[in-house]
Amino acid sequence: MYITERLKRSFKPRFAVIYPFGFFVLFFCTLNESSLRAGIGYIIAGMLIRLWSNGYAIKNDKLTTSGPYAFVRNPLYLGTFLIALGFVVVLKSDLVWLGWIANGLFLLALGLMYFRTIKDEQGMLLAKFGDAYRDYCKKVPALIPCLIPYGKGEKWPFNLQRLINSKEHKPVIWIIILIIAFHIKTRVLIEHKPFTQKTIMLVLLSLVLIAIDVAFEFNKKKLPAK
Repeated sequence: MYITERLKRSFKPRFAVIYPFGFFVLFFCTLNESSLRAGIGYIIAGMLIRLWSNGYAIKNDKLTTSGPYAFVRNPLYLGTFLIALGFVVVLKSDLVWLGWIANGLFLLALGLMYFRTIKDEQGMLLAKFGDAYRDYCKKVPALIPCLIPYGKGEKWPFNLQRLINSKEHKPVIWIIILIIAFHIKTRVLIEHKPFTQKTIMLVLLSLVLIAIDVAFEFNKKKLPAK
């Protein structure tokens, strides 16, 4: 049953956008220190927004207007888009024109997919929460945060157990591993430089992160979020 659910998740529409881009960057892209410096800020910002959001989100049961949801209606999607933008900046292709086309198509497809998803979710939330959600939509933008937080609605504090239950640690772990993997690919396979102590430490860090992820996968017992 668990394997079936994982397979279904792997073929959701958003992965139809990610897989072709992943194939392109795997074979045609590398990173360097300048590109990493230019794009890592977007990735970190996106990860922090998603971590912050998952500590507040109570999906389907309540209209969440606390934390980042007081500034933007879809902070999880905003975080994901910033991470995607960061990888577009960090990963460079020697085929510059092909890289620009692939990156542009990727961001366009991701934007269109989230636009459709947001519209569908708006219909569901409007049917469930009615005027409360309608007022929320008038005051809070869908993806570009506002400066004045939304003051209405039920408020609750950040909950660490809710964040843990969201499994948001998994994308954080694998984002770090991906960056390390592309660093090693660039250094060893492209630039043909030998392994250094720093490279070995990065490999060990990746193995530790994979071990942490596997440990969480086997530990399915969770406390209910308060």
